[in-house]
Amino acid sequence: MKRRFLSALVMGGASLLALLGPSRVRADLDDPRGYASRAVTHTLAMDYDKARAELAKADPGSPAVILAKARLALYEEDCDLAAALLSRGDRDPAGQTDEGRVVGDVARGCARVTAATLVEKDEANGIVIRYHDDADKALTPLLVDTVVKARASLARDLGVEWKRPTRITVVRDLLSLSAMTGLPYKAAQTTGTVAVAKWGRVTMLSPRASHNGYAFRDTLTHELTHLAISMQTLDRAPLWLHEGVARRQEVRWREPGVFDDRPSPESIVLRGMELKLDLPLDKLGPSIAMLPSADAAMVAFAEVTSFVRFYVETAGPEALPKLLVALKTAKNADEALKQVSGETLAQWDVKWRAHLARRPKEPLSAMFGLGATPPGLGDSRERARLAELLLGREHPAEALLELEKIPAEMLADPSLRRLRARALEADGNVKAAEALLEDPKQWITSFGPCWAVRGRLARARGDQATADASFAEAVAHDPFGVESACESLPRGDSAPPGQPPPTPAEGTPLCEAARKKGDPDLGKD
Repeated sequence: MKRRFLSALVMGGASLLALLGPSRVRADLDDPRGYASRAVTHTLAMDYDKARAELAKADPGSPAVILAKARLALYEEDCDLAAALLSRGDRDPAGQTDEGRVVGDVARGCARVTAATLVEKDEANGIVIRYHDDADKALTPLLVDTVVKARASLARDLGVEWKRPTRITVVRDLLSLSAMTGLPYKAAQTTGTVAVAKWGRVTMLSPRASHNGYAFRDTLTHELTHLAISMQTLDRAPLWLHEGVARRQEVRWREPGVFDDRPSPESIVLRGMELKLDLPLDKLGPSIAMLPSADAAMVAFAEVTSFVRFYVETAGPEALPKLLVALKTAKNADEALKQVSGETLAQWDVKWRAHLARRPKEPLSAMFGLGATPPGLGDSRERARLAELLLGREHPAEALLELEKIPAEMLADPSLRRLRARALEADGNVKAAEALLEDPKQWITSFGPCWAVRGRLARARGDQATADASFAEAVAHDPFGVESACESLPRGDSAPPGQPPPTPAEGTPLCEAARKKGDPDLGKD
């Protein structure tokens, strides 16, 4: 259970910065007239027509030009062309630079992953979605809706003028995510990374690949923020700014939710400082996804989130768009910060840490990890598993007896709360099940299946507004769970007394995809 909460807090996107940034010095050496250099700049700004125009005037045999063409092809998802341009091995100077090797490796990985993919295009909204698995196609309406709303919020908050199309690739596993982006596979495993913004697109893991899904809509918005920052700054934003702004923006495309600031990033930072897991803002490395542990990543995300929030609250809402524009031409982030705010990063860091020191200390549940283990965790896990099996074999009363032996504070775990609610429902005590799920603030984190049970119970008692809101949250976290997508129990289960007839969600592409996925219900595995 502890790992579940770590994943909920850490699981998200990453922007690969220093590791994969373009080498302008190399381009200058091989391209005295600057055609390749300008093409790279236009590519980073996603002005692909302008990039092609520059390359058309350049010497096609120049290593810098070949590399710039490969980069442009990769940004436009022509991975085969990018790989071919850098495929001559030792005879290809462009492919022998550090940058050339990175671009070549990603191009070849991208070509392998996308060799037999399904492409969905929404011409009206300027969105291209590539699916590794056809079964994920049912996500299209949700992804399109998220992109449209996220782009609007980013234009509003950051002053971004979006270039179209917006490209998204949904992959089936972490190996494919690594191949498509260049993120080391081990790093993705260690920190729970499920999406990466790089090469002009968002590459994200299918929610099907994660047990009970993940907050894929917020994650997509997080990644689109990285793309917006890279486009707006020509890939010159430091990691702390990238991740801090992305964390801020990932929830601003929608209405505020009950889990948006729980726990507060400041409480995590202060706990991280106690454990000496905090890092200076300018020493986070090339990517938070490459930090050594999930705890370190959690603290780093909290640091940059808290710092950017403090910066905006202090400097004003126009501070971020002005800073992004300044980064295009400034020598570094310090110069840009000084230009728009009058102070350097070091000065802002002092003010932020003083702000943290003045805050009252907030309790942080041991269920969030960070060096602490909830008391009785092992025994609680075993009893919960036994209760699942009993419920799956239609012994809800016995399941409840096991769950009653688990400490009450462990019910903050929404997976346990969902299990208990399902057992109460099956035992005929629907009112107790409803009361258990009534207030999501009693849960320690958002959990799709818990929202789904809440929605189903609300609809059964005639509270359609609560049902609709609950199912929307359920699908946003666990779109391929039958309870979420179909708004009902899996077929073949004995429905509780008074179970309503088939829901409006039955027969929809998402519900059909969830049923085809065939995940067993609680205790049926």
